[in-house]
Amino acid sequence: MYPYRRELNQAGFFPPLGLEFIAAVVRPHAQSLDLIDLRKEHGRTGDFLQPETDLVCFSVNWNRDWEFLAEEIRSVPKDILTIVGGRIATERPDWLLEQFPNVNAVVRGDGEEAMEEICRAVPWNQITGLSYRENGEIKHNANRTLGELRDDVYPDRSLRRQDYHVELARTNVGIRVDGISTSRGCPYNCTFCSFSKNPWGEKRRWTARSPESVVEELARMKARLVGFTDDLFTYDMDRVERICDLIIARGIRKRYFVNARLEIARRPDILKKMERAGFSMLMLGIESAHDKTLRSMHKGQDVAGIRRYCEVLRHSRMILHGYFILGCIGESIEDMRQIAPFAKEIGLDTIGLSTLRNSPYSGLDTLVADSPGYHITPSGKIYSDDCSPAELRRLRRYLHKKFYTPAQLSRILKKGIQNEALGFLPSLFLRLPLITAAAIGSGWKRFRRKARKRAAIG
Repeated sequence: MYPYRRELNQAGFFPPLGLEFIAAVVRPHAQSLDLIDLRKEHGRTGDFLQPETDLVCFSVNWNRDWEFLAEEIRSVPKDILTIVGGRIATERPDWLLEQFPNVNAVVRGDGEEAMEEICRAVPWNQITGLSYRENGEIKHNANRTLGELRDDVYPDRSLRRQDYHVELARTNVGIRVDGISTSRGCPYNCTFCSFSKNPWGEKRRWTARSPESVVEELARMKARLVGFTDDLFTYDMDRVERICDLIIARGIRKRYFVNARLEIARRPDILKKMERAGFSMLMLGIESAHDKTLRSMHKGQDVAGIRRYCEVLRHSRMILHGYFILGCIGESIEDMRQIAPFAKEIGLDTIGLSTLRNSPYSGLDTLVADSPGYHITPSGKIYSDDCSPAELRRLRRYLHKKFYTPAQLSRILKKGIQNEALGFLPSLFLRLPLITAAAIGSGWKRFRRKARKRAAIG
């Protein structure tokens, strides 16, 4: 069960790859198996339970839609073995087991090996990374040591009940999309990021599947647009080159977007090969336009280095997407307003703006405690006395307006045509009337909500 109704409202949906990996290891032990994504279904968990159902697994990765999610978990009868996994479950196993008496166990961290052992009837006290009840007491087994990624386990895509497509204004634009996970972990130590650690605070080393395994999975996928979910796909550029060589040799024609660090500019030869293989977008963690912030983040780069690397990258045909963080400790509103002109200066095509957020073991809670005037909301967002959450939202809108000018949109269109990333335009144009109508309808609904709110205040 993927127990969420909404996710990525503006960009469409990705399949629940984590659960599809779990399904791949459970399938040999099951007479029948269903994977239900409630973002795509009208029913609820109880509607899909059968009289013979004896195992239900939930993926709990986000703290959104919590009331809905809690109802779904509680809807499973106590006589059905119920196991919860995912990032939030890993961070809060005690709370989950206390709040949901029908949950039998929580799998902490990567779940494939633990679920395979559960299905093989390994005694629970011997399964590392498992939290469970025993005689009314909550037990936490030792953390699982993470080994190399397996080349022989692919997500079980045969269980999908629907295809996954890019959506704009919640309207299907006809572009099938899929994801692939080829590595896990990150070797860097950015202060704001918890993905370089496993969910219980231990450093997670970077491990990767073989290029042959990656390309074999790509060849089997039906979608022509594929997002690499790796925290850092480009850590080993020799491996990237081998993947490109295999894609080109097998004649696989798809379009890919990946997370990368600016240091890939050191290998312009491989950048060219990535273009030939179909890589169309690099998603780069820039984070800030100021050295003081980059130093405090332990980002491992400075503004001069960013400019130097981007001078190389801007000549690539790949679309350059830059991530920036709003609300960084020590940055004024005027500092943050520099994001838009800086992004244009270094040649970025698109930008993504996120709010600084504290997560367990990131270390940001200590930094906030040592920074007078800064606070953390219950959901983990960080704000200051000088820049409230509402001001951060207004700043995001301001920066988008300043960056996405008609000239910038024209640049994106031109580059997308050059690298064939917009080879999906016919499908998009056919659905343009529906997208426009949906966008207008969505805008009208927002206008009415704000009008009612103003009237209530008045």
